[in-house]
Amino acid sequence: MAEQQGAKYEVIYDMGTGLVIAKVQISDVKEQDINARIMKKEMQDQLTANIKNRGQLESLPLLALKDGVLEIVSGHHRIKSAREAGLKEIIVILDVSGLSRSKIASKQLAHNAISGFDDKSTLREICKMLDDVDDMLESFIGKEIMEEPLEQYDKMLSPAVHFDFKNVTFSFLPHQVEDMDALVKQLELTSPEIIGVAAYEQCNSFVEALRKYQKFTDIRNMGAAIHSMIECVMEKMDAFGFDEEEDWTYLAKIFGSNAVPAEAANVISQAVKKAEKEGVVTSKNRWQLIEYLAADYLAGK
Repeated sequence: MAEQQGAKYEVIYDMGTGLVIAKVQISDVKEQDINARIMKKEMQDQLTANIKNRGQLESLPLLALKDGVLEIVSGHHRIKSAREAGLKEIIVILDVSGLSRSKIASKQLAHNAISGFDDKSTLREICKMLDDVDDMLESFIGKEIMEEPLEQYDKMLSPAVHFDFKNVTFSFLPHQVEDMDALVKQLELTSPEIIGVAAYEQCNSFVEALRKYQKFTDIRNMGAAIHSMIECVMEKMDAFGFDEEEDWTYLAKIFGSNAVPAEAANVISQAVKKAEKEGVVTSKNRWQLIEYLAADYLAGK
């Protein structure tokens, strides 16, 4: 561990000409009082998330040892995000040649200004290599670049595409009051527009049904799969002639059971087929045959 006037750093490799690769404590690193390079908050937040996910910096900041202080020359935002990500120590390129204040300012401006520019057509080609939503987030490439490659990923839900949406929350809870209280407090923060609460035991069957449906339909996106499942339910209700303007009830409420003996079911089935054939009922109102028979019985026919 090298030490100069209180500044501590561990030299990992001597590059020559006054430059070393060193390990430093992030708490010992001082930012410049003035830095012209700025970064949008959402970009800074993404940089922090990238560093936290990796556990270290992926490019080395440049520091200068000035009067016993480790000063940042280039990499203010990387080090700021490293602090926010909870890193205690980082690897840096450290100039120990004894730069003057003027020379440090010169290098600071040069590193900010001499950064080149991106060729957009090349960026689009690189973007086509992205096949994971998390990778798209990490790249922080703008919509104007990402939009063209995204056309190839119609099964992916990319955050780079702007669309209207509603928040839907599915919550599976044990039957306990404190769990419901905790849910309500959480919902006050997220403010979903639709809330669904079901018994905790139903969670596994819901997830399993969704997984099977995604495999059955080859729909990989979860939101698209749920949308497709909803469409299937709507089609089924329409097939039975459901009208939400009327009050509906389950036959089990009337008969006390969903099931009937097989012989009885066979007779009922034949009667329904005959009624359909004669136009008494249709496939959308088969249940009405029961109503007709019940009405005749009440009328003494």
